[in-house]
Amino acid sequence: MSNQQILAKTALGYNYIKLLSEEGYKLIDLNMIEPFRIEDKMYQPSSLVFERDQRMYAIRSDWTRSLLNYNESYFLDDQMFGYYGPVIRNNRSFYQAGVELYEPDQMSIVRSIKLHLDFVKEQIAAQDKSLRSLVVNNDYLIDLYLKKYNLDEQIRILIYDKNLSGLREELGKEHALCKILSTRASQQFELVQQEFADDQEMQLINHIKKIADQNQIKFMLDLSFRSPQSYYNGLYFQVFLNYDTPLLSGGEYNDSAFGIALNIEDGGLV
Repeated sequence: MSNQQILAKTALGYNYIKLLSEEGYKLIDLNMIEPFRIEDKMYQPSSLVFERDQRMYAIRSDWTRSLLNYNESYFLDDQMFGYYGPVIRNNRSFYQAGVELYEPDQMSIVRSIKLHLDFVKEQIAAQDKSLRSLVVNNDYLIDLYLKKYNLDEQIRILIYDKNLSGLREELGKEHALCKILSTRASQQFELVQQEFADDQEMQLINHIKKIADQNQIKFMLDLSFRSPQSYYNGLYFQVFLNYDTPLLSGGEYNDSAFGIALNIEDGGLV
């Protein structure tokens, strides 16, 4: 990495956490070596777990899990946290930045997404680039369809596998789900909106769509879009500069938390 790249990464990190501090986020800087919790076994690569003095430790591989554990251990009153620092993953280190919101309401989520979009737009403006697309989904929407049409869980698997032929075989080509999955992701929002406009989760997606529209970012609600992180269990989204690597990823998890990660390296902002 060149001097210029190191300076750019350092400046980006500083500007980001300075913005978070100004917006009321509590900044957190944790040790990369932390006590290993057996509950996190499925999230921690075995190569990052080790024993010292008859105690188990882990090297940080994801800020979300580390912050969640930290918050649960110390019962902090703060609800919005920001971070910037290294993690180890796939046998290499890199810097990760982002926020975690605990028990946020819908507008807190919307404000945080807008804050991040504004920050990313400012960073790429000097490169004469613009954000291309925002893709969103919520597994709960599939739950709504399964319940409304009395469908079994096998249908969910067909949706995730983008198995249109299997769906048509099971449901018939005129079924609402077959029509939605057969259309472009950019057009799915209107079809889902027609059926579930009054649902609270769709109202949140509507708010996000408005932000995307205001920023001239192509918005897509894609029912077959899978969560980028296994622990997301509600709304999740990604924002792309190109179609390869997302600049922003985020979602709801743990039933009462929401996080956004800012991609700095490997096709990110630096």
